[in-house]
Amino acid sequence: MGAVAGNVKVGNEVNMITRWQSIEYITSQNFDRSAFDLLNCITVVPGALGAFRKSAVVKAGWFTMDTLAEDCDLTMRMLREGYVVRNCTEAVSLTEAPETMQQFLKQRFRWSFGVMQCFWKHRDAVFNPTYKNLGMVALPNILIFQMILTFLAPLADLVLVFSLIAAALGVIPASINHIVFYYMIFTLVDVAGAALAFAFEKEDYRKLVWMIPQRLIYRQLMYYILLKSFNKAIKGELQGWGALKRTGNVKQLVAN
Repeated sequence: MGAVAGNVKVGNEVNMITRWQSIEYITSQNFDRSAFDLLNCITVVPGALGAFRKSAVVKAGWFTMDTLAEDCDLTMRMLREGYVVRNCTEAVSLTEAPETMQQFLKQRFRWSFGVMQCFWKHRDAVFNPTYKNLGMVALPNILIFQMILTFLAPLADLVLVFSLIAAALGVIPASINHIVFYYMIFTLVDVAGAALAFAFEKEDYRKLVWMIPQRLIYRQLMYYILLKSFNKAIKGELQGWGALKRTGNVKQLVAN
C-alpha cells in the first residue's frame, strides 16, 4: 500500500460560500474517493488528511515542484508504480475553507490549474491499459467530467434560458410549465444523489436546501475558474501557489 486518504469536512460553515463548499466535499470529493477506492484509482490524497508510506514516496520520486497540485501528481505517480491507494471513511478531519469570494476563487483556480497540469503530465497513461484503472478510469474521468463536460455545461444553462424565452414568446410549441417540470426532474435526481452521499457520511439532511442556490450560483463560479485555468494553460503562463488566509474559525468535531 502506498497511501491512505481520509474524508475531509468543512469545519467553518460561517457563510454561504463555506456551506456550498461543505456540500461539495460531501457529495463530490469524499463520495467520488470512496468509489475510486474500489478501483484503486484515487488521484489525490487530500492534504488535510492523508498518510503516505515513505518508501512509496521515495520510489515515486518524492514531491515535485512542476505542478500546483503536488499531492495529486504524487498520488498518480504512486499508482503508476503499482501501489495501492486506499480511502478510509472512518478517518475524518476538519479543514478551514475559504470564507471570502476572493480567497475561494484563488484556491479553486490553483486546484483547477494544478489538476490540468497533472493530467497533461500523465497524458501518456490516458486510455493506456498498462496503468490499469488510472489510465482507463481516473484520467478519462478528469478529461470527460472535469474538462469537456464542464465546458459544455454552460450551453445547457443557456439552452434552458433561451427555451424559457422562446416558450414565453410562442416561438417553440413547448410550454414554460413543461420546461420547468423537466428541469425540476433533473434537480430532484441531483438532490437524490446528494442525499445518498449525505447518508454515507451521516450528515444533516437539512443542509441539502443549500443545494438550490449552490446549483444556480456556485456552478457558474466553477465555469469561470475552469475557463480562466484553461486560458492560462493555453498561453503557457505560470501561476504561483498562493496562500489561504486562515481565520481560526474551525470548530471541534463532535463525535456522534
